[in-house]
Amino acid sequence: MSQAGANAAAAVAEDDQSGHLLAEQIRLLYRNTTIAQIVTLLNGALLAAIQGTALGYRAVILWFTLLAVVSFSRITLAAAFHRAAPDHRQSAIWRNLYCVGAALGGMVWGASSFMLFTPDSFVHQIFLAFVLSGMLAGAIGIMGSWFPAFALFSILIGLPTALRFAMVGEGMHIAMAWLIFLFMATMLVVAYRVNRAIVESLQLRFENRKLIDELEQRVNERTRDLSRANQDLEKFAYAASHDLQEPLRTVANFAELLSSRYSDRLDADGREFINYVVTGAHHMRKLVDDLLAYARVDAETPSPANVDCNALFGELRKDLIAAIAESGATIQCGTLPTVSGNPVQIKQVFSNLLTNAIKFRREAPPQIHIRSARENGLCIISVQDNGTGIPPKYQKRIFNMYERLHSGPRYPGTGMGLALCKKIVERHHGRIWVDSTEGAGSTFYFSLPAADA
Repeated sequence: MSQAGANAAAAVAEDDQSGHLLAEQIRLLYRNTTIAQIVTLLNGALLAAIQGTALGYRAVILWFTLLAVVSFSRITLAAAFHRAAPDHRQSAIWRNLYCVGAALGGMVWGASSFMLFTPDSFVHQIFLAFVLSGMLAGAIGIMGSWFPAFALFSILIGLPTALRFAMVGEGMHIAMAWLIFLFMATMLVVAYRVNRAIVESLQLRFENRKLIDELEQRVNERTRDLSRANQDLEKFAYAASHDLQEPLRTVANFAELLSSRYSDRLDADGREFINYVVTGAHHMRKLVDDLLAYARVDAETPSPANVDCNALFGELRKDLIAAIAESGATIQCGTLPTVSGNPVQIKQVFSNLLTNAIKFRREAPPQIHIRSARENGLCIISVQDNGTGIPPKYQKRIFNMYERLHSGPRYPGTGMGLALCKKIVERHHGRIWVDSTEGAGSTFYFSLPAADA
């Protein structure tokens, strides 16, 4: 972008911010207009009642009628503003209308210094000055967001009032006139400072909002980048795992063929080396299969179905019949729920947890209990065993990829089983956790959405 284009864009952005700032100032003006005019009418009624006792009520009624007309007009204007809900491009029109209303209000109140002035009662004069000064002070809170409106209102009240007291010509009244003028000037200074504080506060709010929007945009962009990177990584893992299967199968097959055909020609060391190759190849194939299953969780996106966990457990018990018989395991299963999800993946979670419960056993035969509960539209399923248990410091780490607590031939594995369970459960908008005591067994919990939720 050229420098001229950048400057033009910056100017447009600055104008847009100024427009929104003005719109917020005008909204603050109109927000309290109705209640302010009700208070104005009450003050006007009180002033008219007090001054009427000394003047008679003809002039008082005329003045209060003027006040009522102006106040109700301003209430009507405020109602129209709220109904219209104008955007920032229309703020100037509503600002000008408000200033006209403020000027008319100031003129009516300024007129009271002549129409309601009591030449023969100094007490009533003091009361009139007190009420008008109170109107000036109170208007700061109502009109502080737009200083020109307050300036019009205050000058149209203060100058006529000071002039009327000065016209009496006596020293006390001239002093009163100066006091009223100084009070008006002071209120103008105070209102200007209030206005600057409001404007600065609004500017800071807009700047903070802009900063928050920019941060949210950056976070969203970063999240999209990370999501894209994760997807690419998962695709790579899927492709790499798939492509590695054939070479590993070839290595394992030829190693087994070599062992079966030529073992009689090899010495003990040779046969041991070939056994290492075969064992390593099989372990590597298992690791690749697990990695492929892990990557396939996101690669495959079938439509969710209602999964009867009772039927699923029945199938799984048949699949594990050899491991159950070899270990002497006893599995007790309560009534399980019907959940919503991918049946193949949910069966994988059950399979991994049951396999671990059988594999990580102590000397006593495994005792496994499967239970379920319902909570907030989720089915919480638990798999409890009496196995080796898990030390507290490892109870979160075991759900990481390739995380193994045991090594050696007694507990074979790749460290991918629980990571796969976690990925599947989280993809179904659930969570998985463990409660375990080392040497006393473990209970794995996982939640899945209920089919009828």
